[in-house]
Amino acid sequence: MALTADILTTCYGPSFSRVEYPIGYGSAGQTLYRGSFTAISGGTTVTQGYLKNMATPASTDLVVGIVDDYGPSCGLANTGPGLGPTTANGSATALVRQGEFIVASGTGADALALANLQTSVYLINETTVGKTSGSKTRPIAGLLIALPATDASIPTGYCVVSVGTASGPWGGLGGT
Repeated sequence: MALTADILTTCYGPSFSRVEYPIGYGSAGQTLYRGSFTAISGGTTVTQGYLKNMATPASTDLVVGIVDDYGPSCGLANTGPGLGPTTANGSATALVRQGEFIVASGTGADALALANLQTSVYLINETTVGKTSGSKTRPIAGLLIALPATDASIPTGYCVVSVGTASGPWGGLGGT
């Protein structure tokens, strides 16, 4: 189910960076919601090289972080909910947070366990990560950092993922 409103995503670590990216248009415009995962499109539903929402993640997408606000260079007001819909590729930009975040974790075959710590996790949807690649259809979301079993402050059903950082095995992206 695709998001229809901004959500709260909690930072786990003490600091994060924000990077500005151009938002893609998609087939009929798209909206990115604050607090949700976003990625640079691999070209399946949004023009390659532009940000897309993760209602339909693809293995070719590069997850870069969590949507924060409109980028300062596009001049749009943060009146919400969401960023968009966009009218053309690059007509708006978004600030994307990178760092460690508490996010929902998958269930069943996608359930995360202690054995998965310090391994890549995959993006299931705009808010959830899991253990499997979905038969190689999902992008890597980041690196699993912590679980409720390792830190009692993490709620059951959630985990901590390092997203868009240079420390990840997927290469990561730097920011300011």
